[in-house]
Amino acid sequence: LYWVSHPLCACRGSAAEPPMAAGGKAITLALVGPSGVGKTTTLAQLCVQLGAFPAEEHAQCKELAFELGRLPYQHGWMLDTLPVERERGLSVAPSVQSFSSQAFSYSAIDSPGSERFSKNMLSVTSLADVAVFVVSAAEGEWEAALASGRAREMALDCFTMGMKNIVVWVNKMDDATVQFSSSRFEDIKKAVNAFLKEVGYKQKDVPFVPIAGLSGENLTSKSQEISWYSGPCALESLDAMGPINRPADKPLRLPILRVHNVPDVGTVVVGRVETGSIRPGIKVIFSPSGIVAEVSSIQKDKAKVSDGQPGDIIGVALSGVEASEIQQGMVISGSNDPAADAETFVAQVVVLDHPGEIRAGYCPVIAVHTTQVACEFEELLSKIDRKTGKDAETNPLNAKTGEVITVKMRPRSLVCVETFSAYAPLGRFSIRDHGRTIGVGVIKEVTKRPVPKPRRENQYFDDS
Repeated sequence: LYWVSHPLCACRGSAAEPPMAAGGKAITLALVGPSGVGKTTTLAQLCVQLGAFPAEEHAQCKELAFELGRLPYQHGWMLDTLPVERERGLSVAPSVQSFSSQAFSYSAIDSPGSERFSKNMLSVTSLADVAVFVVSAAEGEWEAALASGRAREMALDCFTMGMKNIVVWVNKMDDATVQFSSSRFEDIKKAVNAFLKEVGYKQKDVPFVPIAGLSGENLTSKSQEISWYSGPCALESLDAMGPINRPADKPLRLPILRVHNVPDVGTVVVGRVETGSIRPGIKVIFSPSGIVAEVSSIQKDKAKVSDGQPGDIIGVALSGVEASEIQQGMVISGSNDPAADAETFVAQVVVLDHPGEIRAGYCPVIAVHTTQVACEFEELLSKIDRKTGKDAETNPLNAKTGEVITVKMRPRSLVCVETFSAYAPLGRFSIRDHGRTIGVGVIKEVTKRPVPKPRRENQYFDDS
């Protein structure tokens, strides 16, 4: 059963059923980069070379692109399925596409690059293990991304939301202004490496791969056009990132990204299993709300599966709950250590780029796992010396760009968060104000509200 065709309800193209990697080892990728760098085109071309698109659907897509005189989109429209995306020629909503190499099976998230859709991009970055950071080598395009600070900001968002592994694909190497120039590639590599280190990436050797997404050069095999390059092709650079180690022994946490009401199925939620596991037949609780439901079935990559393990992006069909009662940003947990709403929390915050001073009462928006919520800086507890990591000043009046503070924060609406030490994916956040990232934080302590009593006849804490 293929529940729905919404971009993030199921992975849309395991096509001619490409062979599963040995051992079924799974890695989730997020393709991130400024608008217009060719993320969608590149991912689509990679999937074409790996046979990851359903043949009939792909043929229809190519025919449509030919009829409309838009041949460059014949592959990309397999990912950009919304009418508005095809009209504008840019991604608006995230989409997921699966493919496999000889070593791993991948779920690749194609994220929007436009600043207008930053919320959509941030909502999916927390789902990925690896960031594929795509930049354009085309003259003018790279310079614009660098000068605007957009490229650096997106790299910071990737790091903050937990993607500690990153690969850089330098796209459009076949552009007339580049012509596979090695010096252009090296200049971009030097600049990107510099701001990756600034935002926190500590990888000794971040892979940089020159590619041409439209023509498919250096995606799955070495290209003769770049004989000066001795590194891996794009697919090999991904394989080098795995396998990913995940905490399977912790209690269940599954932040919800999408909610659907599917005919003949009922309520289906989509998200990534961050910790623990989930299987059909168990009862789960939703936070915020306290709603209890039973798992009817689970799907991954178009197929029913017996369970969901850490790192899996899955669709979960539920009984005993209406789709209207569930929202993006809620967290699914089990009876052992159930998730609870946060009354307040204490966080360590790095102020990265604020035009003035931050004082008690400041109320920006934080992006944490799959949700965004207004959150008040209720009390500035201390300033931290960045060299020693110790408190340098208690109860400061303000904080400025470049400073690190410990702050007590109070969400303005219900939200489920955890300490970073216990559940890292739910314990880190970025701070957004006026459409940009002004800071990042990790949660040290959480004052939780009592877990609500079950809101269904079936008892949550039963013996079954």
